[in-house]
Amino acid sequence: MREASDCTHSTQLMVNTTEIGIIRLQSVTGERLLLPIATTTPYPSSAAKIVAFYAYMSATIPSITGQSTLVFDVSKTDDGNGYHPSTGVFIAPETGVYVFTWTMREASNCRHSTQLMVNNAEIGIIHLHSVSGGDFVGTGVVVTHVNTGDDVYVRTHASWNDCNIFSDIGGRSSFAGWKLS
Repeated sequence: MREASDCTHSTQLMVNTTEIGIIRLQSVTGERLLLPIATTTPYPSSAAKIVAFYAYMSATIPSITGQSTLVFDVSKTDDGNGYHPSTGVFIAPETGVYVFTWTMREASNCRHSTQLMVNNAEIGIIHLHSVSGGDFVGTGVVVTHVNTGDDVYVRTHASWNDCNIFSDIGGRSSFAGWKLS
């Protein structure tokens, strides 16, 4: 305890270190006044592991029949080393809740359905059906729980795959994901 020399009315200033964030003012009459101290939320430690990836197709791919895993071969971000650009598969390095997004671009008069898969289960799907006279772009977003070692990938649906999937300077077909903290 220390006495405040500038205080009037014999007020004493006491700082109680066992009660973090509280300053205690006590007058001679025993009356207590509590004032909160502004506290800051600590920034997450640098030891927190970031898991995130982003990849896109380097070129337009021809029409695919049946269910085929799409390969996004240009990996721009791969924190956590979970994305494999040679196969198009993200293997979850740790268990948690993730956000996954994929964007597909097709030419006019085409139809495509693509599925977001975790292991062999569909967890998301987008269907593109463009009209005459212009390209069409569609994006799917899924928030889901995955376990360490789960495979996450985008594949074509068994039907509705009658045109090329575009990826060029006019727009990239892409796949991305990140773990929520």
